[in-house]
Amino acid sequence: MNDLTYVVTSSRRPDPELDRQARQWAERLDVPFVPRAGRSVARLCRDERVDAALTITAERVTLRIPDEEVEYFFHPSMARTRIRNIIDGMGDPMVTAMQLRAGDEVLDCTLGRATDATVASWIVGEDGLVVGYEANRLLAELTAHGLATYEIEGPGVEEAMRRIDARHGDCREILPTIATSAFDVVYLDPFFERTVEQSQAMQPLRRLGLHEPIGDETWEHARRVARRCVVVKRRRDDEPLDLPGVIGVEAGGGSRVQYVVLAPT
Repeated sequence: MNDLTYVVTSSRRPDPELDRQARQWAERLDVPFVPRAGRSVARLCRDERVDAALTITAERVTLRIPDEEVEYFFHPSMARTRIRNIIDGMGDPMVTAMQLRAGDEVLDCTLGRATDATVASWIVGEDGLVVGYEANRLLAELTAHGLATYEIEGPGVEEAMRRIDARHGDCREILPTIATSAFDVVYLDPFFERTVEQSQAMQPLRRLGLHEPIGDETWEHARRVARRCVVVKRRRDDEPLDLPGVIGVEAGGGSRVQYVVLAPT
């Protein structure tokens, strides 16, 4: 899926509690724990002959890729802004495409950093359900940890994050195992041919994420699992996708993305 090699370490200064937490991360991810021993992350990666280090500090959990000058840590990105826009009556094209309402059940097949899932969770509320699968184990663990611990102000944003059921799994393998009509909406956000966001945060996401094409069988299972619709996020000016059962397209005014709606089977 990706060729990123990494180890887990802790803070530069010795700290038994952080070392303990780092060892737990290493065990969950099945990668080595390497004591920091006062080294910079770049030096540690050179010494261990790996691309990156997952650093566990008192401030946060961060993936650092020294040669690419990249740092990644969990952040809900535009989720709070989008929720405020909804409150202010500006709407949200993803929510519109999903016809989302309180009590709905949503399956996010490409969870990533859970920005879209957070917006969906805010809409469906306590009576609804958002389950998200992320194919990359490291990204899934970072997102699950962030959703459970990240503190953010805003009307119900943190509560929405806490309600998301974040899981590790490849949608191409998971969808065939899910019962027919199990969710109101099935959502997929495949990686774009060209990134919309230029921030450094997208670089490790693109490195870690699932880039293989989604095949016909997966689309059909997504439509089988959905009660209302399947919604697919894509860049407006990318080559058209040959998707089955298209019944609509939703896009915000000046947005560079659109949401293609597929009928259930």
